[in-house]
Amino acid sequence: MTRAFAFAVSVAALAVAAPAFAQEGPPSAPPGGGPRMSGGGMMGMMLPRTTAEVEPWADRIFARLDANQDGAITGDELSMLSRPEIAQRGGSRIRAMISQSDADRDARVTQEELRAGALRMFQRMDVNGDGQLTGEELPQPPAQARPMAVPMPTQPDPMPMPFPDSTGG
Repeated sequence: MTRAFAFAVSVAALAVAAPAFAQEGPPSAPPGGGPRMSGGGMMGMMLPRTTAEVEPWADRIFARLDANQDGAITGDELSMLSRPEIAQRGGSRIRAMISQSDADRDARVTQEELRAGALRMFQRMDVNGDGQLTGEELPQPPAQARPMAVPMPTQPDPMPMPFPDSTGG
């Protein structure tokens, strides 16, 4: 599994946690005041570290997204991941991950389908197959984006603009 996909999963966990964050208010800051990134998640939505933690983790995601509590996550419920504040945190990636969990392709992801999809995701991240995610296998936070540099010309302009002289010409 590539690091990019692993990071996408991490961002997905963040996007799923955003609705609960908006309803419950921000969690208390960890010591040092930085974001909660331990375990590849944020805002208390940590990625599972062992195979045994996968099912409860998937159940928490399911409970947060199944807004009408009909036992399935549908396109209407996934549409909230397109809101700008969530989309910029990877909402489209979590939407894709959940959609890929739809085993019977009926446009409804059940809790069992999400559990199975989460287990597949975990197994792809667990490179050595030992049932535990080590620090090397966990998604890493993205590097800080550097501002785009605009190259400046190194040679003088070969066609300088003429300036009028004192005679107007």
